[in-house]
Amino acid sequence: MQQAIVWIVVLFILIVVGFGMYYAIRTPRTTSMTYPADKGTDFIDVSEYPEEMQTLYAIFTRKCSRCHTIARPINSDFKAEEWRKYVLKMMRKPGSGLNPKTAEQIIKFLTYDTQHRKKNTL
Repeated sequence: MQQAIVWIVVLFILIVVGFGMYYAIRTPRTTSMTYPADKGTDFIDVSEYPEEMQTLYAIFTRKCSRCHTIARPINSDFKAEEWRKYVLKMMRKPGSGLNPKTAEQIIKFLTYDTQHRKKNTL
């Protein structure tokens, strides 16, 4: 009887841990801090951007939203040359999902966006 109870408890613990791990993997990571840029728009109309930039925008939104709101980089006031340093810093964070290739793609998009959409605001 005691052995059956022990197995039930062990099974229960494994189920709880399994659900916890599943939830942790499937839930996007977000920081608990809110920055002013988080409160701005979370979308860029890229319909007038070149096709390559539209593709890179999709990569940017998919990858960058893993760790924080997509509004944060969209509304940040970095200059074009500052994006490289910032994205490479993000690449080093655990769980970012960024590798050198995707980091370069994101840098290319953010640089283009800064030079075109934001050119009158910076």
